[in-house]
Amino acid sequence: MQNYQCFSVLCSIYRGEKAEYLNEAFESFHAQTLPATEIIVVHDGPLTDELYDALKMWKQKLPIKEVVLEQNVGLGEALNQGLKACSYELVARFDTDDINTPDRFEKQIEFMQNNPDVDLVTSNISEFQTEVGDISSFRTVPCSNNEIIKLAKYRNPINHVAVIFKKSAVLEVGSYKDLYFMEDYYLWIRMMGAGKQLASINESLVHVRIGNGMHKKRKGIKYAGSEYKLFKIKLKYGITGYLNGAFIFCLRLLPRLLPSSVLKVVYNRLRRKD
Repeated sequence: MQNYQCFSVLCSIYRGEKAEYLNEAFESFHAQTLPATEIIVVHDGPLTDELYDALKMWKQKLPIKEVVLEQNVGLGEALNQGLKACSYELVARFDTDDINTPDRFEKQIEFMQNNPDVDLVTSNISEFQTEVGDISSFRTVPCSNNEIIKLAKYRNPINHVAVIFKKSAVLEVGSYKDLYFMEDYYLWIRMMGAGKQLASINESLVHVRIGNGMHKKRKGIKYAGSEYKLFKIKLKYGITGYLNGAFIFCLRLLPRLLPSSVLKVVYNRLRRKD
């Protein structure tokens, strides 16, 4: 059995985020039954005074290490820079407007200890609009590596905000690479292609805030371009064949071109379990 006594936590923050959400996220870290050894916070460009004040306060309570980038470089590259600063083999991801259940790290670290062949473990997530108690839906993912690979044909099979992965495994496949709003999906596919083992815990360990304009971000020509690149990536790594891959590409492309109000309905009904 592996003994992961120490682990890192990695996040990126930019000036468009709210200090009150950051405070709630860090409060959930302060309440963990298994505290993180270090929390790497990447400044993706200059922040607001409110965010600086919140970070200053939480540095007195949590083991926060800051990586300061002078310019906004986007999530993927910000995480790459933060990953370099992570001191430990196990790295947990989180977003700064989400809330972790108190036992998230304890359960995931125990899972990694008991399953040394696994390179990444995620969990289900619950989604809420503005108040964490107002759960509107759940995003569930398969638990086994084979089922995760099957799901990857159709949609992102991993909840990024709930992952803990082995740093060495992620670095081995090239870490995060540029693919607009799909950097994580691209990473999982490369890990699958390299024979890395992915898994999930069948519990909701992260509460995700979706009342933040998320659906507006998931549409438009630029996002459609990412869908086409993703189609070719899936072909390259054998996730899909050409015909079924092209069919899935068309199914995924259509919602990207719909109005935000319609996209929200499609997103909730086709990809979520109420």
